[in-house]
Amino acid sequence: MVKMVKKKSFGLRETGAGLNLRPLVMFIIFLIVIPVLAATADLTPEEIAVRLEKKLKSVSALRADFKQSYYSVETQEPVTGQGHVLIQRPDKMRWEYDSPEKQIFLYKDNHFWLYFPEDKQLVKNAAGSEVQESEILGLLSGNFSLLERYQISFNQFPSDRKNVYQIRLLPLNPGQFSYILLEIDRKSWLILKAVFFEPAGGKLEYHFDRIRIGQKISARLFELKIPPDCEIIETGEIKQEI
Repeated sequence: MVKMVKKKSFGLRETGAGLNLRPLVMFIIFLIVIPVLAATADLTPEEIAVRLEKKLKSVSALRADFKQSYYSVETQEPVTGQGHVLIQRPDKMRWEYDSPEKQIFLYKDNHFWLYFPEDKQLVKNAAGSEVQESEILGLLSGNFSLLERYQISFNQFPSDRKNVYQIRLLPLNPGQFSYILLEIDRKSWLILKAVFFEPAGGKLEYHFDRIRIGQKISARLFELKIPPDCEIIETGEIKQEI
C-alpha cells in the first residue's frame, strides 16, 4: 500500500543535516524513466498488424455478435443491421442478419450465397476475384498478409473501450476502400471494431461483441435449408451493404 504524502511537503523532509532529497530524486526518476521504458516496450503499428494476423490465423473457429452501420454521403441517417457471424477456417463463413430484415450471407466451397427467407429468394455467385478479396472477409479470416497489402500506422478515433490498439490500414494498391481503421483488443488480439472508408465518402462500420473462439461449429450451420418454391438466381450482384 502506498502511503499518502502531505501535499505541502512535496516528498521532502528535513533532518538535522538539512533536506533529504532522496524522495524528490526518486520521484523525478519515476516521472522520466518509467514513461520512456513503457514507450520503448510498446509495439509499432507494423508489429501490431503482425500479431493480429498471427492471432487470426491461429483461430480455427470464431463466433461473434455484430452491429453494422453504413453511412452514405446522400443521407444523414445510417443504414443499420445486426446479427451473428460464424467463421470456420480456412474457407467457411456465415453472416446471419436479424435486422433490419432476416438474411443469411454464406461463403462455402468457393461460392457465396445470399438468402432472403421472407422473400424466398437465393442469390448464388461464383466467388469472383473482387469478392474473394473483400476486405472484411479477408480481415476476419486472416487470409492475407496485412503488411503486404497495407501501409500501417497509428490512428486514434472515438471509442468507449479501454486497453485497445487503434491502427490505420492504407491500401498499397487502389481498391474498394480508401483506408480502414481497426480497433484491436490488447489481450485477446481480436478485432473489436472495423471502419471502412470509401473513396466517394461513404463509411461502413462494424462493431463486434461477445467474441468466442475455439468452440466447435456444427457443419450444418454452413448449410442452407431452401424451400422448394425458393427462387434461385445463379448470378447477380451481392448487395453492397453485405
